Amino acid sequence: MRLLNRWRGSACIGGAAGLLLGVLGAAANAACPTWAGVPVLQPIIPCDSQGTNQNAFNNLAWQQFITLNWVADPSLPGQPDNSVPAAAFGVAGSLNPVVWESYKESSEVFRPNGAPPLPWANKQETPLAMRSLMKSKTLKATSALGVKGLYLTSKFGASPVPPLKDIAEAGTNGAWLTAQPKMNNYVTLFEKRLNQDEYNYINQNQLYVANKQPAFATTQGLNLPDGSATFSTYGTVGAIEIKAAWIELDDPTLWPMFKTSKAWVSYPITGGGNTTPKQVTVGLVALHIIRKTPNAQQFMWSTFEHVYNAPSKNELSAPPLSWYTYYNLSCNPATDYYKCVQNKMPVVGTDPYSAPVQVVRTTPISNTTANNIAALNSNTWATIKAANPSSVFLNYQLVNVLWPNNNTPIYPGATSPLPDGNAQPPVAQQPVANTILETYHQDINCLSCHTGATVAGQQQTLASDYSFLFSEASNPATQSKKSKSKLMRVKLP
Repeated sequence: MRLLNRWRGSACIGGAAGLLLGVLGAAANAACPTWAGVPVLQPIIPCDSQGTNQNAFNNLAWQQFITLNWVADPSLPGQPDNSVPAAAFGVAGSLNPVVWESYKESSEVFRPNGAPPLPWANKQETPLAMRSLMKSKTLKATSALGVKGLYLTSKFGASPVPPLKDIAEAGTNGAWLTAQPKMNNYVTLFEKRLNQDEYNYINQNQLYVANKQPAFATTQGLNLPDGSATFSTYGTVGAIEIKAAWIELDDPTLWPMFKTSKAWVSYPITGGGNTTPKQVTVGLVALHIIRKTPNAQQFMWSTFEHVYNAPSKNELSAPPLSWYTYYNLSCNPATDYYKCVQNKMPVVGTDPYSAPVQVVRTTPISNTTANNIAALNSNTWATIKAANPSSVFLNYQLVNVLWPNNNTPIYPGATSPLPDGNAQPPVAQQPVANTILETYHQDINCLSCHTGATVAGQQQTLASDYSFLFSEASNPATQSKKSKSKLMRVKLP
């Protein structure tokens, strides 16, 4: 029995009727929820942007943030709990998982030895990477959804250890981000998740097996679902990938300011090894939401941050807030490890994990007529505040949204780099970057890197539809040696 990603109530329950993959653009669809094109405090996820312009995608980004941060239905992973009223959106101190937290973690989909993904409805198990660190065989569940595990693996020391991969900041050769003393110099921890549409696509086509990806990409095209009728086998929302950043919160007085969760955490130890996992309260500091829709074959890349993360460069002379998680207002170059240098990237094997980074946003939140995110944030906060004046989500802001102005379908045999679809806004005008997820590369856009994503296997050029998750696939142990040579011999059309 296929599991489709169906949003109940007023949520998105269908793609554009009769829409073919090659027919791009907005399409009327009575099955899609009625949406006026501006953020509303309801758990609905529109099928697409209402228009192909910056403001239309900005509005869709906020609506997606609201829906994906609605309390999840504990009996239906990936779905919002429609019994939760708007007045309960972002209740301070709540530890209930939200919709995106009920998505599958990437390690539950791409498993060792090419094993099939865990069933969608299964509770999350203890992450494999944490099991060797545990004193017991199992960890106590952090919620009704199972175990949330957040960890960073050390690369220090002479003995071989797992690479940092995406749990370090992308494109940094393993660099991490340490918070200021306000947060006890904790290292930032990341997680990656994907929704049921993408899960179904990977599972049904066995793309969790590395050596099956090249042939599929060559003959059918590795083309993630966009929620249209063409992809109805997989679901009706379109592929969504999430990357989230968390910080441990020791101080309970800060909990009402953050979206909080319980999690088992483990930190690297300078010189090698990791700390024993412990269960703590963590606060959300940043969130990437990327989604494929008919109007966004290159995906729409929206990114959000906590307002207390760091000041913008134009706010340094008079910071508007009394403290920041990643910026020390009283930083002293004489005592600070990095001499208060802004956005200083730590070096693996050289710098200590305990040294805080002085983070500054290099591109202020846009307030131009063509991309007035500052005004949209204020308007959306007003909508949230009208329902819940103490909502924790009043402390989160949209940073920017990247979208394709030249919407381009991906065909079988496509190789990297894929087209960027004339992504807007242009990087020269306004880089789309998150100070926590792209601290050290705030001068580029996400898509600049993701156009080069390929299927699993060394020296591969076949594209994986802008997703690096496919590189995490492995092969059954008995096929591992044969697979390597087979992957090298795939011929392109």
